[in-house]
Amino acid sequence: MEQTGWSIARKILLAAGLALSHAAQADFELTGPDGRRILLKDDGTWRYVEAKDKAEDKDQAKDKVKEAGEATLRLEAKAERAGTCRFVLRLVNNLPYQIRSFVPEFSAYRANGAIYDTVFSGFAFIKSGDNQSREIQFRGIGCQDIARVQVGGGDRCDMGELEKFAEVKGQCLARVRVVESDLVRFDK
Repeated sequence: MEQTGWSIARKILLAAGLALSHAAQADFELTGPDGRRILLKDDGTWRYVEAKDKAEDKDQAKDKVKEAGEATLRLEAKAERAGTCRFVLRLVNNLPYQIRSFVPEFSAYRANGAIYDTVFSGFAFIKSGDNQSREIQFRGIGCQDIARVQVGGGDRCDMGELEKFAEVKGQCLARVRVVESDLVRFDK
């Protein structure tokens, strides 16, 4: 049985049409008139994109920010001397710009949640890729009596487009990730 040119062309077109219709049936997202995201499934169903999906999007956005760099603050050491607890801190600048000035506050808390004291320590002129160490001391309290050191404030900064006093509290500190420590609870 001999096939004509039209018969072969029809078979090729049919195969190409099946391949294209299969590719056209993939899931895709669109935005509804009310601004909510909608997922259209290839089986003909749809659903709104849930908060879980949005959380995944935020995680992906955070990963992109981390790729661009971040500053990290670590608590590296603690030592007790004559009723004073001393901590060594290191700020690492992996931001794409210089940290010209950053002055956070450090609060020491007792195990019962009461704040004992707050001290300030400044970091200055840390080029991108460099780091700087500072020491803070809480006088009149032993290290064993400090259950937590909390980082706060930091609104006196000069980094990137932020200069001197940030208009919105927390903008400077938001650019610095505080790394957990095995020495004492250390967080924002």
